[in-house]
Amino acid sequence: MREMAGHTAGRIFLAVLALSVIAMLVVVGMGYMETPEGTDPVLFFGWITAPLAIGVVFVLVWLIAYLAYFFKYWPYR
Repeated sequence: MREMAGHTAGRIFLAVLALSVIAMLVVVGMGYMETPEGTDPVLFFGWITAPLAIGVVFVLVWLIAYLAYFFKYWPYR
């Protein structure tokens, strides 16, 4: 962790991860991960539920940040 925080690319990587966690907490706190009783769930493309879509976006953000940092900016190659 100390090595990552020691250069600009590592700090950006950690900031992206922290912002995505904060965004997920906001989404959960606002109730987008729940379906109110008596209503149909929100579907994207006819089969992807809102919680699944939000989770996939969360994982994709982490995957893209990981791949960009460790394949392009990793200082110990």
